Amino acid sequence: MVKRLQAWARRRPSLPLWLLGALLLVSTVARLAWIAEPCRAPCRSPIDHILIFDEDYYVNAARVIDRIQPPNGVPYANSPLGTDPNSEHPPLAKLIIAGGIELFGDGPIAWRLPSVFLGTVAILGLFALVRAAGGGTWTALGAAALMAADNLLLVHSRIGTLDIYATAAMIWAAALYLRGRPILAGVVVGVGACAKEVTPYVLLVLIVLELLRWLRRRAGAVAALRRLGWCVVASAATFIALLAALEQIVPPYDPQTGKLVSNLPFGEVWRILTYASHQTSPHGPQGIASYPWDWLVDVKPITYLRIDPGHPTAQLNQIEPAVHFLGMISPPILLLLIPAMLFAAISATGRRFRPRDEVGIVGLAWFLGTYVPFVLLSLLESRTSYLYYMVIVMPGVYIAVADLIRQIGAGRIVCIAWMATVFAAVVVMYPFTPLP
Repeated sequence: MVKRLQAWARRRPSLPLWLLGALLLVSTVARLAWIAEPCRAPCRSPIDHILIFDEDYYVNAARVIDRIQPPNGVPYANSPLGTDPNSEHPPLAKLIIAGGIELFGDGPIAWRLPSVFLGTVAILGLFALVRAAGGGTWTALGAAALMAADNLLLVHSRIGTLDIYATAAMIWAAALYLRGRPILAGVVVGVGACAKEVTPYVLLVLIVLELLRWLRRRAGAVAALRRLGWCVVASAATFIALLAALEQIVPPYDPQTGKLVSNLPFGEVWRILTYASHQTSPHGPQGIASYPWDWLVDVKPITYLRIDPGHPTAQLNQIEPAVHFLGMISPPILLLLIPAMLFAAISATGRRFRPRDEVGIVGLAWFLGTYVPFVLLSLLESRTSYLYYMVIVMPGVYIAVADLIRQIGAGRIVCIAWMATVFAAVVVMYPFTPLP
């Protein structure tokens, strides 16, 4: 039966593309479902809708940008209207949310629709990245499916936070770089960096990738340096130019000093860097913070929002429906993270390495370029970190795991059983799955 299915699939080379379309559709619908929930009854005004996790900062910053006074007691309620009070992060994503408010009104569609769209763009980009790395359509489809089925990415691509903006830009930048477009890749990095400052971590990914290539071939160093140089220059130029233009639209405001940020655009770059450097935990992680090595086993998952109408709290009363927004990586995917990275490292240095098939080393380079900096910052500076930082790391995990499954030729029954657990996990962890 299995052999007949394989033969049938080989006779239909377009089948993975059709399945990709179905995957994108189902994933988008899953993230759009209940997009306006939860809400206090009767749900009549914007403040009746409950903001989820860090939406409290970015949505209220977008309101200030749109000259809408946030409710009393929330972040930036006292900031001057028409400014960006969340100036510790670049303004692009908040301006997009503010534009959504202008188009759709101050409500969940405006706050969250850009994230839903970019989540779909990111899944499509992961498919393109695997293909650019020399992977087949089925491997690319597998990586895209893992991304669509991971709870952490599902949650962050349906709430109004910044991480999915950076992730989508990073994925497409890497795909363009592998397609021989380093300048265009740099432009995408620069645009993404104007949404969240971690986007340039993809440049570390590309540096690691070129280093792995050189270690295997011992050739092509000059061409690699030229590609990387053009990409870095294009990234920096795009970021500074776009940041300066955005600051003409909305000036950055520093709530700590009560003043507008001066010496733009470099004044805001300095504020972003210094703000991050002050986020430290010298006595160990407190509250929802965790060490980066904890993330590899899902230590300290974060409850972004939990509402049980049967047992309401004083702050979350008269709210429907039951929700459980959990910031947690899908356990079945996480189970194969370390084996996949070890296999990719062995393949990159062993006889199995094939220059035209770089799927495994792209996954390895992505993981090293995005995860190791968090480890170093934690060890050297006691930098505060959270599990959701793994949002930008996970694309490398999806790629490496998909390549591992392809390369080792695991038994069909084992593979199907594992895929069933991935599907079961996304259903059980879905934010609107009824709580027990």
